[in-house]
Amino acid sequence: MTPGSSGDERGNGRGDDKQQSSSSAESVAFLLLAGVAVGLGVGAGLDWLFGAFPLFAVIGVFAGFGLALYAIYLETK
Repeated sequence: MTPGSSGDERGNGRGDDKQQSSSSAESVAFLLLAGVAVGLGVGAGLDWLFGAFPLFAVIGVFAGFGLALYAIYLETK
């Protein structure tokens, strides 16, 4: 504790960190889910166009997962 500060001020800082952590976790979960959903959607659309049923959907899921991990990296950097 620094001179002139009270324990209440330090306690409030911890609560803010906890709230920031939970909002960051929600953001990470949303980015991951959105990336996989977009990858699956794009893959399914390409499958419908080209008639190669599971191929592009599977590739799209992995590409969406990779894109989501990259977005999480940029968010937490």
